[in-house]
Amino acid sequence: MKKVLILFSIFLISCSNNQKKGDDIMTIDEMVNFLFDVNLINTSRGFTNISKNNYFLIRDSMLFKKHEIDCLKFVRSNNFYSRNPKLYLDIYEGIDDKINAIIDSINNIKE
Repeated sequence: MKKVLILFSIFLISCSNNQKKGDDIMTIDEMVNFLFDVNLINTSRGFTNISKNNYFLIRDSMLFKKHEIDCLKFVRSNNFYSRNPKLYLDIYEGIDDKINAIIDSINNIKE
């Protein structure tokens, strides 16, 4: 029984350590803005637009520079939020809100 309690205690401690958010983790708003740009660029690559812009020339390094992060910070942040699905859901709800705001602004221009 003591072994089970010790193992359970170690499990709880290790889980709680994984849930701590350090300084090297992006905020939810930073993740929303970064992933929105990533999704926008990746989606744009599949279409030819009127301006003939070539989105294949946009490199990941340009996005990291724009958001003032490095790939390691993004990987750590992505790992942190992946272990916290409720927080990751908040991120994708934020992306959805940004998309809906753009759609609304386009619809307002059309009217």
